[in-house]
Amino acid sequence: MKNKRHLICVVLLLYAPLHSLAQSEFAKGWIFPLEIGQGAVTAFDQSPDLYLATLAFSPQVTVVPGRLRLGLTGGGAFTNKRIYGIGGGRASLLIWDGPKVLESSVFNVQLVGEYLFGTKDQRLVGGGVASEIGTMATVAIKTHRDYVLNNWWFQASLGLHLFRKKVAPPPSL
Repeated sequence: MKNKRHLICVVLLLYAPLHSLAQSEFAKGWIFPLEIGQGAVTAFDQSPDLYLATLAFSPQVTVVPGRLRLGLTGGGAFTNKRIYGIGGGRASLLIWDGPKVLESSVFNVQLVGEYLFGTKDQRLVGGGVASEIGTMATVAIKTHRDYVLNNWWFQASLGLHLFRKKVAPPPSL
């Protein structure tokens, strides 16, 4: 009986520092992803599909820890041999956090919704699925409908988190 108590105390003493190191998904605070993407713009008619390249900075703050982030997106898009500015609002909803390693998930899957304005009368509403890999990068597949110019934007993007929070070193035992 006494050995069990000692074992429980040792496990709890070792568990507490590891628990404090674990990073929660959608933790309080800000993230600052810089995303580069490419895809196509199409009207689903006889007109040719156009190449699309985007670069966007999307700072977001956690509104509901562990569930919801809100933020702004601003950047540029290259399509139809021209560069356009785009900007608007963004929401990210956590739908699944991946496998756990030391109580911190390796990645998560989230729904992303955006409402963007462009400098050439673009009005884009859409979203997609994103996966956040640790606190380092984001991979996303998104679709937007331009309801003014009557076309669709399809893109895949890769993002890098700028100004990442430093992970504390493991405790020395």
